Amino acid sequence: MNDIDIRELIDSYKEIGTSTIGHLTGVGYLPDIKSLNPCTATIVGRVLTVQLTSDNTDVINQALIQAAPNDVLCIDAQILGVTACWGALRTCAAIYEKLSAVIVIGQATDSVQIQQLDFPVFAQGISAVTTFKSNQAQGTLAPDIAYRFGEQTTTIRSGDIAIMDNDGVFILSVGVAQQLLSDCQKKHKEDEVKFQRFFEAYRKNKLDKLFND
Repeated sequence: MNDIDIRELIDSYKEIGTSTIGHLTGVGYLPDIKSLNPCTATIVGRVLTVQLTSDNTDVINQALIQAAPNDVLCIDAQILGVTACWGALRTCAAIYEKLSAVIVIGQATDSVQIQQLDFPVFAQGISAVTTFKSNQAQGTLAPDIAYRFGEQTTTIRSGDIAIMDNDGVFILSVGVAQQLLSDCQKKHKEDEVKFQRFFEAYRKNKLDKLFND
């Protein structure tokens, strides 16, 4: 699939909520990754992965420079436990580099400042404990990430498609995203028509008429 097709795929998924995808599949869902900010739109982008192997987070800076505009940086920080590797200043860098969003499989910090910046950051949680300059081994840029939640393991690869909103995060391979698109569009349209009919009747105090017709 060429870049033009991928861009079209990304644009198509911007019209679809994650709950619509979740009606059709659980593949690629990251159960405990949530938005740090209220997220009123669906954010979609191509993934660039980073994996930390110690408390040395310099590879994140490399990834910010290498990422293309509209990419989604996905950082595997599982090795850090409760220590945060992402905060306000790196969010400023992500904005400057024109990223679409950042996903941290781990903790973020500076939650108030990130909300002020209004940039989409998704993470497992918030922590006041953060990384600092380290001489330990650097992490890896663009590796396959094994995201583990309970008995579930999801493989995340650079080039996958991340789809995120206030309800959660899916990361799908391009092939799976292609396969699901038509059914997702159909489901989204059906649900939107039903919701808008109800909302209009609710707004006009005509629910009895709606349900009795």
